[in-house]
Amino acid sequence: MADIEEKERTIKDWVMILLPRILRAAVWGFIMGGEMLILLYIAEAGGPFLKFIPIEQKDLSYLLVVFVGFEVAIQLLQGTVFQYALSITRALISMIVLVFMTNGGVMSISMQQFQEIPIPPGMNIIFAIDFKAILGAWLLLSSLSIVKNLLQAIEFLSEKEEEPAIPPEIP
Repeated sequence: MADIEEKERTIKDWVMILLPRILRAAVWGFIMGGEMLILLYIAEAGGPFLKFIPIEQKDLSYLLVVFVGFEVAIQLLQGTVFQYALSITRALISMIVLVFMTNGGVMSISMQQFQEIPIPPGMNIIFAIDFKAILGAWLLLSSLSIVKNLLQAIEFLSEKEEEPAIPPEIP
């Protein structure tokens, strides 16, 4: 009989349920990349260092917005199977973006990009950095993260599985 008389939730109950989730999502979103978004739009903060990143500032900010959005959604959906699905998706996207952004583990920076450094005409200095081993290790760790989230999702679903209904014995 207690199941039939279920109490309907009020607005206050929903606020008490959702407010901690929203606050946690905002804090984690800020920690996972929100501060970098703020620094990108402060003119003096990232000026010289942004030249070494092989991606445009606009594209970097879009990328950060995507990852902050993933983190906020993961925190909002905590306690559901969607949390694990979004974590797997975030890991896959980060792997793909990292491979494309680093040109497969070889980054090169041309000195012609920097107007402050005088280079004689017809001369170009290119710094090439080969870090395929580091990229491989990063991709391996990301793969482990995908497997971990997949196993956690399977465990979550197995815990939520309903037990078979056993009809009461008829006397």
